[in-house]
Amino acid sequence: MRKTVREAIKRLEELKETIYEAMDEMEDILREVAPEELERAEAYWMAHIDGALENRGHWLGGSMISYIDTIEALEEMME
Repeated sequence: MRKTVREAIKRLEELKETIYEAMDEMEDILREVAPEELERAEAYWMAHIDGALENRGHWLGGSMISYIDTIEALEEMME
């Protein structure tokens, strides 16, 4: 069965939240076992993931095409 654009957006939102929940858990794990590595992870790969999604950490730079851009394009398709 083919998804509607509205259903696709809903599922993408759910998956985005799953990613952020997983990143929170990764952060907790690193904080517990290797806080110095957490600093490096937050400054690089975690920032890249967040920057490509919603940039909740307000990182400089970000992605040329972010998750938000994709959602906006899908919303325009519904109009």
